[in-house]
Amino acid sequence: MTITQAIQDGFRNAFTFSGRSRRPEYWFFFAFVFGGAGVLSALELAIRGTTGGLVLRAFQIIVFVPFLAVGWRRLQDTGRPGWYLLVPSAIVVASTFVSGSVFQHMIGIILSPFGLAVRGGPDGIVGVMSIVQILAGLVIVYWMSRPSQRGPNTCGPEPRVH
Repeated sequence: MTITQAIQDGFRNAFTFSGRSRRPEYWFFFAFVFGGAGVLSALELAIRGTTGGLVLRAFQIIVFVPFLAVGWRRLQDTGRPGWYLLVPSAIVVASTFVSGSVFQHMIGIILSPFGLAVRGGPDGIVGVMSIVQILAGLVIVYWMSRPSQRGPNTCGPEPRVH
């Protein structure tokens, strides 16, 4: 599979979360997404003097679901449930929720007797969640790099080698 085929397959199967994707399809699409974001950021920095503009955001929105779908299928190809891909994101959402000002005081009061809150707030919990997020992300990257599960699995037959 070439990078062009991987990009085409990624967009063609953008809303397909069933089945399996081989390593080249995932990693070529990964390179396209992160390379494209890097190039667009560099262009925006050169033109506007800042990054994160409308063009980069539009690109990120366009590739979000296809990238999620190819990652989902890649995990299924290794014999793991695709929803495991959401664990690092769920940790980000949870830590954002915990560090929010609405809940900061309540959580500080609840957790401080256990030594989990730092300076009267949930900083300690957010720090731990950050470490857990990094570790979860590393596990996901490791799984994505593993060979395909041989033969059919619960997600379908082994994809053909192109």
